[in-house]
Amino acid sequence: MAQDSEQQHDGEHCPAASTNSPSAECFEMDAIHTSADTTRARRKSSSSNNNSDSEAAKGDIEGKRVIASTSREITLDDASTAVEDMFQNHYVKIEYSETQFSLKKLWSFVGPGLLVSQALLDPGNIESDISQADVSGYRLLWLLLLAHVICIFVQSLAARLGVITGRHLAQHIRMQYPRPFATVFWLLAELAIIGADIQEVVGTATALHILTSIPIWAGVVITAVDSFLFLYVQKLGVRITELVFGLLITTLAVCFFVEMVMIKPDAKEMFKGMFVPRIPQGTVVQAVGIVGCVLMPHNLFLHSALVGSRKLDRRAENREGAIREAMRYFRVETSISLIYAYLINMSVVVVFCKAFEMLRASGTPYKASLADGASVLSNVLGAGSKYVYAIGLLAIGQSTTMSGTLSGQYVTEGFWNMPVKPWQRVVITRAISLVPALIVALTAAEHMDLLSEIINVIQAVVLSFTIIPLLKLQAYAEVVGPEFAFGRISKSVVAVLTLAIITLNAYMIVSVIPLDSAGMYVSLVAVVAVYALVVSYTAAFPLRCVWADRALVDRAPMFVRWLFGRSNFSIEAQNSSS
Repeated sequence: MAQDSEQQHDGEHCPAASTNSPSAECFEMDAIHTSADTTRARRKSSSSNNNSDSEAAKGDIEGKRVIASTSREITLDDASTAVEDMFQNHYVKIEYSETQFSLKKLWSFVGPGLLVSQALLDPGNIESDISQADVSGYRLLWLLLLAHVICIFVQSLAARLGVITGRHLAQHIRMQYPRPFATVFWLLAELAIIGADIQEVVGTATALHILTSIPIWAGVVITAVDSFLFLYVQKLGVRITELVFGLLITTLAVCFFVEMVMIKPDAKEMFKGMFVPRIPQGTVVQAVGIVGCVLMPHNLFLHSALVGSRKLDRRAENREGAIREAMRYFRVETSISLIYAYLINMSVVVVFCKAFEMLRASGTPYKASLADGASVLSNVLGAGSKYVYAIGLLAIGQSTTMSGTLSGQYVTEGFWNMPVKPWQRVVITRAISLVPALIVALTAAEHMDLLSEIINVIQAVVLSFTIIPLLKLQAYAEVVGPEFAFGRISKSVVAVLTLAIITLNAYMIVSVIPLDSAGMYVSLVAVVAVYALVVSYTAAFPLRCVWADRALVDRAPMFVRWLFGRSNFSIEAQNSSS
């Protein structure tokens, strides 16, 4: 039976995973590293304070307690260690029961997919929908649907990783890749989050400008400051936070569903566009961009972390059944949430398709952009429609701005294994994104299209380096356990999907490089070579978490281990050294 009420975490209910799971042994090793470091630090401190014997003994006792805590019997909780549990204060407890599918139990899992779906509806995607309506009309709605279906598959795999291992993608990358490479991963992830954050801040400021006529730059400042409201929302708990996000997404949905009813689109062309594949001449780049706008790299980090808010029954007798049940419910919840996002995106495309048709028929000039969307709708549906448009844009802008802060928090904590207070994360993200957003607002608000194109290229690059570890991790029985590792068919499907996504992203990167000189051709070759080299390295590098006789075996070549300072070690060696 599932309990929707949030439970207070007292610190005693967060043991490490059962040692029957290979991934749990990796978590145990981290706890041992922590205890050994703590012991050595206390010994150094005690020598300087002339209390070496008592402090060292205290450190040894504390280290033994940490090690002992990792071998306790697992109870109704998650698989992460107390050090890295992001949901220590609030969570939803899920009790395992061998029953058929239940809507009541599904409700306990609703939330993570909803938070992830809003990234597909951020101001950058709204602008992409408007551009799609202008360039290709209804004819690429099928591709938009296909992109959402692919996104359901990929996001379900992100949730799967978090459910099985109890750790999210950023933590796994930190564990499995060399420190320099993991640092590059972190920088790319932060770059993608900041890029999306700029679009969200400027989009929200645009909505405020439409509603109140304040300058865009003032709206940027207000948006940056009111992000601190998210801190208050977080304090109310997981379920309240998810409810707030759901209400903001529904606000956007209601706004565009109302305008779709008012504008009366061509239903025949709409359904034909949804189910008849065709790519109009000259819209290949636009088509690739649609896929790129839906698959967001920071969403993979976010989703794999958010599923940790559901605490499963991981006792040995129930562990596999509870995990499989959770994966099934999360797949359903993710599918519903992303189909909901597709319907909203489709309504935006359909509304502006009809609006542009009417304006072209009357000879009225227009501009297909996020800022000019209000004037387009007011010319067709009346002055009140621009306020409906602005309210929806404001709601989703606020929602995605807050979720971007959440993504950044998980990424930083996961890669560096250090807690970041929410207010600190808000200050950092706002400080970083505020400067470029203000520059855009003051100097180039009318060139938001170009900025969005640059950000989409960044997202495409980061996605390639994010999806490979996500899929690769789940092919290793040493990481997810033999009962959950991909089989041959799954590996083949995943390999084809990964290759297709990387190819599309590479095409998007190449398509934005103007080939008008020999130097640009050389630059193109260099970019493609570096991109291919790094992607190949990411795919080929062997993971660290390969266990044999309770020793963590590093399967990297000797040269690589020497280059990055990696070595083999075992639990016994660590214990003796501490």
